[in-house]
Amino acid sequence: MIEVKNQEVLKALTTVPLDPGLLWLANVIEAKYGVVCITCAARPNDQGVHGTNPCRGLDIRSSVYQSAEDVTDWINRNGVYDYKRPLKKVAILHDVGSGMHIHLQIHPNTRLNFPR
Repeated sequence: MIEVKNQEVLKALTTVPLDPGLLWLANVIEAKYGVVCITCAARPNDQGVHGTNPCRGLDIRSSVYQSAEDVTDWINRNGVYDYKRPLKKVAILHDVGSGMHIHLQIHPNTRLNFPR
């Protein structure tokens, strides 16, 4: 099940299209773990991936998983954010002031190779 935190996030999801790779990634996570709860999508005036068009960033609730660290590690084992910047990750588990969550990000150079 893919869930949306509230109407504000739903509006953000309908205002700017999601990068197809990001949408595919959310579906892959849902297929493996059974749930994705989107807590943040497009943000106007954001200088990062949440501000791109199409939107290349999503935040998902980490507390729905038994081990958010394992989910984050699984995503990063199967995805390369940008081969030119190998230290950047597709998934980041962090708290930037609004609570712990998994930040997902896609770049034009992203390669996702999840087991089928």
